Amino acid sequence: MSATRLKSQGKTKASQDSRNEQRSRVLHVSRRILELCVIVTVLAVPAHAQYKADDIPGFLGLSNGTQPPPGLYLGSLAWVYPTDTVKDNNGNSVMLPGSLTSTAEIILVNLVTNYKLFGGNIGASGGFPFIKNRIQTDSLDVSTGFAYTDMFVGVNIGWTFKRADVMAGYNLYIPTGTFTPGGNDNTGLGMWGNEFTIGSTIYFDQKKLWNAAGTFAWEFNTDKSGTNIQVGDVGTVSWGVGRTFYKKVSGPVPMIINVGAVGYAQFKLSGDSGSDIPPVLMGFRDRIFAAGPEFNIYVPKPRLTFLVRYEPEFGGRVRTEGQSIVVSVGWVAKYFEKKKQ
Repeated sequence: MSATRLKSQGKTKASQDSRNEQRSRVLHVSRRILELCVIVTVLAVPAHAQYKADDIPGFLGLSNGTQPPPGLYLGSLAWVYPTDTVKDNNGNSVMLPGSLTSTAEIILVNLVTNYKLFGGNIGASGGFPFIKNRIQTDSLDVSTGFAYTDMFVGVNIGWTFKRADVMAGYNLYIPTGTFTPGGNDNTGLGMWGNEFTIGSTIYFDQKKLWNAAGTFAWEFNTDKSGTNIQVGDVGTVSWGVGRTFYKKVSGPVPMIINVGAVGYAQFKLSGDSGSDIPPVLMGFRDRIFAAGPEFNIYVPKPRLTFLVRYEPEFGGRVRTEGQSIVVSVGWVAKYFEKKKQ
């Protein structure tokens, strides 16, 4: 082999090694950029992009489109929400340390009158809630004691037909909980919330034993206090399919047992907005689904209703995913006689 040929091969090998080294540097830089993009997308977006609305799903279940008979109702509801999962915009779990359990105790007052509007009974309701670890965004970094949170009051109208009930209402969420922008110990959301609802319960047989119910709620809010952040409009669908059983006891009113499947879907109708949200984090719309069993029983002599509901969540996007557990007791303080026509 000639010296000229050896020299040519050496130059070719050196040139190839140079190109390989350059390609390696480009791939290394590209890989680092990709890793950085993944970190920003996975950690920043789910943890900060989506702000929670006032409507906590899971409080409605079987026969949710039915207004109770005229009377005064008092109740106490306990809600527990354990979670250790946050989902990104593709439904993948974000690796975050720790877990969180949010709990609430709500004192409920419900009044249904004999007064009519458009042929339906006029009612009013109010909730006086206490909560521990109220989730503000899609972050598990929340630490608060049991304290008063944002309360709500509402009005509703209920109609009763032969094979269906219909109920429409409006709820106002009042920022009575504590709120400081950027704090992880807030007990309230720092905003006024407006919510319109419409729902119905349909009966599949003349005795009204089998039924299906659904309620849609639309919530929109003011800016959070001290910020230019407005939570996007939120839609919540609550549904239930169940069977009613009657058991004769002493007295004219039987024991009433309801068993069935319940669930909810909650989703942003519009993205969060405002100048205090980084542009890269704007425009996302979260969603969540849940389904599970419910059992409730009405005991006529003490006029008490006991309820247990369990709804594990699935299909989350850009939000926490956990389990909703509700236990409640309700008391009929007084039934009202029908207004004479």
